[in-house]
Amino acid sequence: MLSRFLAKLNPLLSSTASPVILLEGTRQLPAEKRQALADVGRRLAEAFPQAVFRSGNANGTDEAFAAGVANVPGAMLQLVLPTPGMGRSRRPAAATCLALDDLPLEERHHLARESFAASPENHRIFEFYLRGQSRSPAFAKAHYLVRDALKVHGSPTLGLAPATVALFYINNLGPTSGGTAHTIRLCDRQKVPVFTQRDWLS
Repeated sequence: MLSRFLAKLNPLLSSTASPVILLEGTRQLPAEKRQALADVGRRLAEAFPQAVFRSGNANGTDEAFAAGVANVPGAMLQLVLPTPGMGRSRRPAAATCLALDDLPLEERHHLARESFAASPENHRIFEFYLRGQSRSPAFAKAHYLVRDALKVHGSPTLGLAPATVALFYINNLGPTSGGTAHTIRLCDRQKVPVFTQRDWLS
């Protein structure tokens, strides 16, 4: 199944010199799936050495994918974080780390508006974010969701290209809620092809 999926990806990635493959998913990754996702990350990095592999460095799916990519010498692993200090203990040594906090305010606000368009049910937290009410718990939640927009949209300031394709391991108990579903909606709005475990995991 994975070999067929890799062949399917090839035409989507071959037209770009350095395509960006987004590797994302639920924090509630079943323990028995961790090695399978690491194997998928490794196989992707072996099959597409020209690609940049981008993730958010969260526990669970992100961590498993990144471990597999990091096992391939020379693979380009990119971790996009909400804050520079997030998840230091999970970061593979060779990963490049960039943070939403490094963006100018205008660009962060643009990504917040894109996030609002993808998840309008969260309008109140994005309003807190755009007002700069940083001491609010709602601001902290919005900061993570805006970071998800950075992963998809990229950034001229940080030299991040937009995502080319995206692979997600979704939580079947809550497939339309949380940060993973928000990121999928961001991908849909940007016409980024999305694949879930049904496409690439036996």
